[in-house]
Amino acid sequence: MVFQIPDNLAPECYPMAWLMDSWKGAGVLEYEGIEAAGYLHELTIDNDNGGPYLRMRSDIWLANEPAGAVDKEVPGAAMYEELTKGDLWSSTTGYVRATPGAEKRDDATLLEAMTSSPAGHAMTWAGLIKGPQVQLAADAIAATPTAGEITAARVMGGLVHSDLFMAYDMAAFGVELRSYMAGRLSRIQK
Repeated sequence: MVFQIPDNLAPECYPMAWLMDSWKGAGVLEYEGIEAAGYLHELTIDNDNGGPYLRMRSDIWLANEPAGAVDKEVPGAAMYEELTKGDLWSSTTGYVRATPGAEKRDDATLLEAMTSSPAGHAMTWAGLIKGPQVQLAADAIAATPTAGEITAARVMGGLVHSDLFMAYDMAAFGVELRSYMAGRLSRIQK
């Protein structure tokens, strides 16, 4: 599948254009106090009105199958089709933009983002994108009074053999920053 930059995309979004699409895949999540589990992931990244930013929506369901059923060598869409959705685990929405007025660093574009989730967290992020690689770290985390404690988070992604490999690390519940979930997503054929 050949990706093309949309005609109405703002030039500020060009470095992020490769992320734009609907993606499906699967992965494994595990954390202190959370037993390893397979998950299914749906991710949509688009430009809702031609502005100088991208909009993101991420939904993750626990798989009814065990974590061992997830094969990281299988393309994301194929693994998604082999698993069945259980309970919704998390949902996040947000926006990402190139940092206004910032100059590139070593051919990398600086990014800013903000996300929120119904679990009671709102985060601002800072990071960079260089070619088909992106990395963001939470620089501020706000939480409602009943939200779980998260003190740090980091997202890394990269395009490999047309699939988006993603990893999410976090520090939460008194545990230092460590791996939380990792998966592989494929563009959805339209």
